[in-house]
Amino acid sequence: MARPTSPLLSREKIALAAIEMLDAGEELRIQPLAKRLGVSLSSLYHHVDGRDGIVHAMREVLNGDYDLVTLADARWQDSLRAGVGSLWRLYADHPRVMIHLLGVTIDEPESLRLYEALLGILRRAGLPEDELLTTLEVLDAFAFGVALDALSPNQIFAPGDADSPLAALAARHPTGTERNRLVYDRGLDLLIAGIEARVG
Repeated sequence: MARPTSPLLSREKIALAAIEMLDAGEELRIQPLAKRLGVSLSSLYHHVDGRDGIVHAMREVLNGDYDLVTLADARWQDSLRAGVGSLWRLYADHPRVMIHLLGVTIDEPESLRLYEALLGILRRAGLPEDELLTTLEVLDAFAFGVALDALSPNQIFAPGDADSPLAALAARHPTGTERNRLVYDRGLDLLIAGIEARVG
C-alpha cells in the first residue's frame, strides 16, 4: 500500500481548521476541532500543546499569510502607516480569531519579526528608547480595536431624542464598512500626529 505523499496532520492544517471554525462563528473547542480534522485528540496533541498551542499555530499561519509592508526607503510616517495597515488587515480579516490571541504571549519568530519591523520604524522616527515598546503596544491595540469595531452594528449611535447633540451628527455619519474605515484612517492620523509632536 502506497504511503501518503504528505502528512495527514500538521500544525498548519490544525491552525487553518481552527481559523475556519472561528471565522464561521463557532467556539474554539478541541474535541470538535479534532472531529473536523478527522483525527483523534492524541493525534492533535502530538502537533500542538493544547488550546494555547492551537492559538500559537493560528498566529504563525496568519503572520505567514500577511506580508508586512513597511516602505523602508520612505518617510517614517509613510512606513508606519503601511506597517500598521498590514497589521490591521490581518486583524480585520479574522476578528473572531484575534480575540483568542489576547491571552497568549507572542513568541513565534514570524510574529516577533513583524513587531520588530514596526519597532525599527518608531526608532527611526526618533522616539526615546524608553517609549518605544509602549508606543508599539498602543499601535497594536489600535489596530486590534478597530478590527473588533468592524463587528459593531452598522450604526453606532441612534439617539431617540432629536435634540440630542449626537442626533444631527449621527444622521450624516457614514455607516458600516465606510464608518469603520474612517475610524481607522482618522485614528491613525491622530496617532502619527501624536508621535510627530513627541519627537518635535
